[in-house]
Amino acid sequence: MSRLRIFADHQKGGAAIVFAISIMALFGFGAMAVDVGSFYFEKRKLQTANDLAALAAASDIPRAQAAAQASVTQNGFAGSNIRSLQPGIYTPDPGKPPEARFVPGPATTANAVRIDMGTTTPLLLGRVLSASTVVTKPVQAAAPSQGPVLASVSGEVPIGSSAVAFQDAQASFAVGSRLLKLDGGLLNSLLSALLGGGVSLSVMDYDALIKARVDLFDFSRHLATRLNLTAVTYDDVLKANVRLGDVLAAIVDASRDHDTRSATATAALGRLAAASASGLPVNLPSLISFGPSGDKPIAGPKPIAASLTALDIVSAVAQISNGNRQIDLGLNLNLPGIAAASLKLGIGERPVGTSLVRVGRAGTSVHTAQTRLLLTVDLLGSGAAAVVRLPLYLELAAATARLTGLQCSPGDVSTSRVTLGVTPALVDAWIGQVSMAEFNNFTAAPRPPAATLLNVAGLAKVTARAHVTMTNLAETSVSFRYAEIQRGDKKTTSTQNFVATLLGRLIGDLQLEVEALGLGIGLPGLEGLVGGIVATAATPLDQILNGLLGTLGIGLGQADSWVTGVRCGGAVLVR
Repeated sequence: MSRLRIFADHQKGGAAIVFAISIMALFGFGAMAVDVGSFYFEKRKLQTANDLAALAAASDIPRAQAAAQASVTQNGFAGSNIRSLQPGIYTPDPGKPPEARFVPGPATTANAVRIDMGTTTPLLLGRVLSASTVVTKPVQAAAPSQGPVLASVSGEVPIGSSAVAFQDAQASFAVGSRLLKLDGGLLNSLLSALLGGGVSLSVMDYDALIKARVDLFDFSRHLATRLNLTAVTYDDVLKANVRLGDVLAAIVDASRDHDTRSATATAALGRLAAASASGLPVNLPSLISFGPSGDKPIAGPKPIAASLTALDIVSAVAQISNGNRQIDLGLNLNLPGIAAASLKLGIGERPVGTSLVRVGRAGTSVHTAQTRLLLTVDLLGSGAAAVVRLPLYLELAAATARLTGLQCSPGDVSTSRVTLGVTPALVDAWIGQVSMAEFNNFTAAPRPPAATLLNVAGLAKVTARAHVTMTNLAETSVSFRYAEIQRGDKKTTSTQNFVATLLGRLIGDLQLEVEALGLGIGLPGLEGLVGGIVATAATPLDQILNGLLGTLGIGLGQADSWVTGVRCGGAVLVR
């Protein structure tokens, strides 16, 4: 007992005892510091390999699996570390939460790839503690959807990562109408009214303008030169205060650069520029939207091909520069049963933030301008109805083209395919009396009252009203191959042959009323006489309307769309 008391009172070696007791805690802290650092290092290494694999796969989506496996192998991992590879559509829409921007889909329409990878890493100092204890700190699981896991001291710790990359492919595209009929007289009258000068071009000149192309990036460079703008971007040029004279002159310069063989077109453009009212302001963002390419310097390489025919760009510039956007034309016709005809054409603003041509990624869209036509025709009759005046009012809402899909491989741009979702314009057609105040007010759609077709002084008046409309138009998918893009092919989207049935439907809906005047006697049979004159004139009216719409490049219930360029950009890591 005395020896035990002596041992208990002995204080030498206390530090060794404290150290022996605390060694386990020291090893625990060491294990946490070293092992957690090792976990983060391996996690970062895996994430880097995952990011690079996603970029490689998104750059070559048709061969995404092989590209991803080659990438991870080069970065020190095995192909088996790729747990899943999923193609899909990525939409860079800031209005959507990041996790909702990628939607899995088939590889044939994909523009993005999501890759999940996993590996394991061993514990280091943690093994010293005990082969049977458990480290109770969470470690990210191999599958991102799983929760934290607990790692066995003697086992391997699973580590996972995920990455999404999308192909930054862009296309330039447009929506509008094509010229179906070259009527030099009508085109000259139209452009004269829009440009504010006397335009006198031949059919041969217009044919050359249809064939010649104007590159929009070259046009912007020439415009910047004329405006003395230096060290600017394409968007800076669009924001500049420009006048019609400078714009048309820059178009002439760009046409000369794009195709030296288009001497006829260049000369015709020069005459248009000379005949215009050069002081009219031009809102260039209504013509072009360079999108992601807008912040590129004009002194650098051309970002993407984007062009219009010379006639398309001149017509568009003329429309957006015309101050009142209303045109009055007298039509010189030589058709049986037609005494005279006149046209009022009104061009509204494009929807805010859109343009005729746009460079963008999937999800961007373009719209046409709202258009109104009032065609007043004097029909030859007989007897008391010698001349019947028939007003036809047409209103076309904006047609839309949306870039819905873009497939291309940076290694072989000829395999590119661009898909647009096209919605034709809604159409309202009336026979009725539209006032000029209503015609010029694009904020509200007119609902015209009955029009007076005939007024026999002191005896009777014949009024009529009719209305047909086209609604419930659905988006139609239109695909363009690379060869079609190179040629600038235009494709028409329509729901029905509305022009051919327009007059028949209007006349079938026509409600005629005869009102007795003066002595209240009226003229018996006048309603049937006027109705017969209108019905008989359906064929020449249809001929006028089709020819007029074809020359103006307007399609009822139709929309023409085309793609002018495509750029298969490199992949971009987004998550």
